[in-house]
Amino acid sequence: MRKAVPIILFSMLLLLSGCTGLRLMPKDRVLYTGASVTIESKEKIRKKGAIKTEIQDIIRPKANTTFLGMRPGLWLYYEADKPKKHHNNKRKVRDWIKTKMGEAPVYLSDVDTVLLQKAINTKLWNIGYLDSHSEYAVVRKKKGKTAHVEFRLKLNQPYTLKDITFPPDTDGIGRWIARSQKRSLLKPGSIYKLDDLVDERNRIDDLVKRHGYYFFNQNYLEFLMDTMDRQVTLVVRVKSNTPDKSRHLYHVDEINIYPDYNRADSLPVEAQIIDSINYYPRTNYIHPRTVLHSVYFRPHRIYDSRIQRRTLSRLNNLGVFKYINLEMKEVDSIIGSLSANIMLSPLPKYSVSTELQVATKSNNFIGPGLTFSLRNRNAFKGAELLIYNLTGSFEAQYSGVYKGQFTYQVNPRVELDIPRIFPFKNQPKTDFVPHTKFGLEYAFLSRVGYFNMNSFKLDIGYRWKQSVTIEHALTLLNVQYFNIYHRSDAFNALIDSNQLLKSRFDEQFLFGIGYSFFYTEQQKTAKRNRFYFNGNVELSGNALALGSQLATKRPVDANQPTKVFGVEFAQFARFDIDVRDYVRISANNMLAFRFIAGWGLPYGNSSTLPYAKQFFSGGAYSLRGFPVNSVGPGAFRTDSTTSVFALQQGGEIKLEFNVEYRFPIFKFLKGAIFYDAGNTWLNKANPNAPNGEFRSNLFLKQIAMSTGAGLRVDVNFFVLRFDIGLPLRSPAMPESERWVVNHTTFKSLAFNLAFGYPF
Repeated sequence: MRKAVPIILFSMLLLLSGCTGLRLMPKDRVLYTGASVTIESKEKIRKKGAIKTEIQDIIRPKANTTFLGMRPGLWLYYEADKPKKHHNNKRKVRDWIKTKMGEAPVYLSDVDTVLLQKAINTKLWNIGYLDSHSEYAVVRKKKGKTAHVEFRLKLNQPYTLKDITFPPDTDGIGRWIARSQKRSLLKPGSIYKLDDLVDERNRIDDLVKRHGYYFFNQNYLEFLMDTMDRQVTLVVRVKSNTPDKSRHLYHVDEINIYPDYNRADSLPVEAQIIDSINYYPRTNYIHPRTVLHSVYFRPHRIYDSRIQRRTLSRLNNLGVFKYINLEMKEVDSIIGSLSANIMLSPLPKYSVSTELQVATKSNNFIGPGLTFSLRNRNAFKGAELLIYNLTGSFEAQYSGVYKGQFTYQVNPRVELDIPRIFPFKNQPKTDFVPHTKFGLEYAFLSRVGYFNMNSFKLDIGYRWKQSVTIEHALTLLNVQYFNIYHRSDAFNALIDSNQLLKSRFDEQFLFGIGYSFFYTEQQKTAKRNRFYFNGNVELSGNALALGSQLATKRPVDANQPTKVFGVEFAQFARFDIDVRDYVRISANNMLAFRFIAGWGLPYGNSSTLPYAKQFFSGGAYSLRGFPVNSVGPGAFRTDSTTSVFALQQGGEIKLEFNVEYRFPIFKFLKGAIFYDAGNTWLNKANPNAPNGEFRSNLFLKQIAMSTGAGLRVDVNFFVLRFDIGLPLRSPAMPESERWVVNHTTFKSLAFNLAFGYPF
């Protein structure tokens, strides 16, 4: 079978090699295959890679997408476009394939090289290479069927900023600009860049508008530039023809709010006066205080653009309005007086949604899941979001030792999201709405023939954004309880054979707090490098342990655990981080990195972490060359005949690293090549999991490794992922046999079907 794998792969490559599309191309056409960029200079040029990337980004059009030298999108386009007689339905199918899956050819005649050269020269000027230029050549290949363009950048050293002069501190606008010079984005010695000038102009424009100059705009600013000896001297000034209105200070003297505005209706004539604000309600849809807490304008105060942005952001984050229109107008054409008119169109109060999922797991279980959700967007007329979720799922094993076994689960959950810090009246004045969250959940799980499980969960906490990139979540109370009953003899025999596994399935009570920190640059799409960090801290059982100690005058002891309502409570600390970096190589190609580290420490009333709080490795979102949750702890090897329904061993320590190269194949079909490494460990040696403990001198030798490739059907709102993982190194094997890649067979491959990207 091992010999068959390369034969199958080679045969697939031969089959796909005909998908270049060249043989179907019209004979009088030349296919454009892209452009290359090289740098030629007599001097040392820094950051050549970044310069090439900037030039590549402006080259248009982009060539047809290639995959392993093939052009499947182009081939589909030509095949579907063949002139054949078809029934109308078949013709519609071919047209759909052509437009949705195919990719129209990009010919050399579509490329205006002269215009591109001008655009490149302009770009070089804009990034500081004022006396540099480009040259190009068209290179034909494959007997003239294809051609690409080679751009050569003839670079000299870039120009740098020497002096920046700001307007004198003589009038209102000039005074604010002059005082902000220390915060200028233009620094002497930095490379001249047009984008920096644009950003500086935007900064000054925003600064001036923050201090009441509503009608001022960035077009009234100009930069005068003088160059000498590869240095640029800049003078920043307000244009002399700037209108008097734009130089005048404005106040917001009137605020009008229409909380249930409908364009088809005429505006109401009577208003409720609340805190000197005119409030015009048509219905009792939402409580006035909820809206007013998100409106930061106050009568007779100087206009501030930050107040306008913050008001828009807060109203939008309430989640109950479909349209938000904030309009600033002069009051009766009086210079210096503005009215703020806020028109809000509500969303429908109720919405219903269903989600169907089909899950396949690496332990051979497959089955459907259905989630029914009812959302009330304004439950108590304070923009509270009340969500009722009901999830049901069914899984069955379609192959393997336990073929025919199945499990089902029913999971109702109620969530309440209050858009403020409850129960406090004074709310933080930020751009983002803070949220108080309540959740109540019950789950019933039946693994037929083995056990039933009830679990209950209550969580209360706050979630708030500090900025666009930073978010916090504080869990004030997290209560969980689960118990297993109707245990079969087979299940009892399984856990009785392993005391460590048995302790994790004991009836337990969790009572704790937690904190999460999030930093993400995903919204900064223009950045070449986008970073993500998530850190979590969870403490459980400390309050109960303290209460027990005060009541009994003795500390809690894991050998004789204290019980609450007849159930042992868990006491532990758990820490984990998830660090990611997304590096854009080109417009459509990306390298994604992830590092995970976690540590859980049971103490006091517990000797082990609860099973739900363990760390696991393996599966579609982890080490993709191994079955779900099958790796670790350490070098411990589980007898496969006792792995009933994925009762795998977890760990108290986890380290994992993933890297994935993502690239387009055509349209909505993406490809990926990945590498995964990691494992879990126990804090200390345990006879029920030999070689499972973490040792500083051994853990590197116990790292599991896998690699593979995958396809992603990405249609923006939905991603279906199929990955084939190949195990490279397995720590469960004897040390001399851990490189399992040397014994690869078709059965060694792990097939993962999942929704969404792995990270």
